[in-house]
Order: sequence, then C-alpha cells, then structure tokens
Amino acid sequence: MKRFMIAAALLAYACTPPSRDEAAPNTAEPSLPGVTLPAADRAGNRMEALSLTNERLCTSDGVWCAVNDGASVTVLKGGESIGMFGVAEPEGADEWSVWPVIIRIGDNDRVLVGITRTARQMYSGGGGDATQLVLYSVEGGAVNEVVRMPLEASSTIRACFDEDDETQRAGACHDEYKFVTRISLDEGVAEGAPKIILETAAGSYPGRVTRDADTLEAPPLTQADLVWAQDATCSYRRTYSQDADGLYTPDQPLPACADYLEP
Repeated sequence: MKRFMIAAALLAYACTPPSRDEAAPNTAEPSLPGVTLPAADRAGNRMEALSLTNERLCTSDGVWCAVNDGASVTVLKGGESIGMFGVAEPEGADEWSVWPVIIRIGDNDRVLVGITRTARQMYSGGGGDATQLVLYSVEGGAVNEVVRMPLEASSTIRACFDEDDETQRAGACHDEYKFVTRISLDEGVAEGAPKIILETAAGSYPGRVTRDADTLEAPPLTQADLVWAQDATCSYRRTYSQDADGLYTPDQPLPACADYLEP
C-alpha cells in the first residue's frame, strides 16, 4: 500500500523547560505533522495520493487519473474522460498545478479533485507567495467548484540598509511570515459526504511583527527577540461540510490573516 506524506504545519515548542506557573512559549518555526494516505472515514469516503504515471497523476489502482493539459484538467476514470474544467490564469496568480491528492466519495462514482494556485510578489527586501487550494466535484460529466481554502504562504520582507540597521535588528534584517496547513478527512463520519478538516499554524519572526508597522522604527532587538511568535488567531482548526447546494463550508468563518495570505 503506497503511503504519501503531505507536508503541512503545527507550532513546535521551545526546548526551554516551562516554569512552575506557565508553559514554555511557542518559539519554533510553524510546522504541522504530516497526514499519512490513504485515509478513510466510516462512510467509505477515501482520501488518496496521486502519483505520476505516464504523464498522468493517478491513484495507486489506476482507476482515477487527472491530466494537466496546460490550461485545463481532465479527470479520467478507467481511462475514459468523465469531466474537464478549464483553469484560467487570474490576475495575481503566477502558477497552478494539480493537487496530488484525490477524495473518492462513497460508491466511487464521484470524486473531489483539486488544483493549487500560487500568487507571488517581489519586494526590494525579499518576496512572498501564497497558495490556495481549489476543489472541484466531478461526477458523470458534471464538474463544479465546491470550495477554496488557504494551503500555505510565506513572506520575507524589509531589509537592513546599513550597519546601524543591522545593529538595531540584532542581525535579523528580515521580517518573516509563515502559514502552513494540514488537510485531512474527518474519520468519524459514518454516512454521507466526507467532511474535510483544515488545520493551520502561523507565526512571524523575529517575534510578533506586522506589516502595518515599520520594525526599523521599533526599539532595538535583543537576542531574546530572535524567536518565532505563534499567531493564535491564524492558527486554527475548521471542519468543512457539504451544504444543500453541494458546496463545502467551514463550521466557523476563517480569519482574514492578511499578513500571511496576501503576499
């Protein structure tokens, strides 16, 4: 049985032991444990990896495949096309690719197939990128977009322009932002459509920084400031369920998290 690890993210804890009164602060770069595929819920819905075979991304049994035609994705079942959707290049999206994961639904006549869209931005002091996952329901020739969710993002902005800047910043000349996710099935679902769990972790370095403020105008940094700071608002868990229209919606609204998701 093939296994596939999806890289994603959870903020690890610092090695410094906690005091008697409080736990150690979260000072490591954002990361989350991977998801081992295949995985299934009790209703028979199944999340599997797609691997490259003869220029197609296919399930391990070869039943389902997705073909990137450059401007569209064709979904094959048993070697025959059962659906196709175009992928237009919207303004600000620099690249896209097929998500190397598929979700088989129930009796295996319907699947969820995804694409990832990445937007990039360059800065004089660095750059940033943000990737979004778009899932499509494919069944009997009908293809419908059902959800968009954040997948990952990172940015490095600002810079030191002279020795004074380097001293003030304790050598940490860039502000860094990182947002990572873990996407899995709710394995407790016993009937009906699958539920998709989105877990995220986000943080900034050095310490808690924001794009709304010029960090060179802040007090000088010390070595104690050179740690990652967890962003509690943008580190969350949501469960997406299918509604009456076939769309997937989260159990709570997602925070904007513009510092991370707008490169």
